[in-house]
Amino acid sequence: MNLKKNKMKSLLAVLVLSLVTSACGTPLASESTGQVPPQVPQQNKENKEKQPENVAQDMAAEQQEKEILVVVDQEPKPIEGNSFDFFIEQLPAGYSLASMQWKSEKTDIVSTIEQAIKNDREGIPGGNGFYISGNGQFTGFFYKDELKGEKGKLILVFQNEQGNEKTWEKELTLK
Repeated sequence: MNLKKNKMKSLLAVLVLSLVTSACGTPLASESTGQVPPQVPQQNKENKEKQPENVAQDMAAEQQEKEILVVVDQEPKPIEGNSFDFFIEQLPAGYSLASMQWKSEKTDIVSTIEQAIKNDREGIPGGNGFYISGNGQFTGFFYKDELKGEKGKLILVFQNEQGNEKTWEKELTLK
């Protein structure tokens, strides 16, 4: 019988401790009404300063980042010439790559998918341009020495069957 009393006391102690800890952080009820006071959301200074159009732009950029994920690899390769590769890890449902562009103050190079595949088979005219390997496994951009150090943007345009476009871009400095 003594063992049963000890078990009951232990169980009761655990129950009381559980109730006390679960009540931590819960707003206390008003003594007069018995109702919990409403929580007022706190606004920080940054939220007050954002204009509606900036918020919409930020949300659109965040959505685009979630829909399109591209990894750019500028590590040196054991091949002749200058280049960087990029890998499309994620793109919006129903969209496919339509064109690639390198754009800077001095240079503007645009290639369609067909041109990039042709560049891989036949070589890149002028030494500057995009390529896609025959099986689509590798995509990248070759450039001549005079473009080294140039700052610009890699711009990828994705298109769906209805002709709608989504664009991804990243600022780079050619190494």
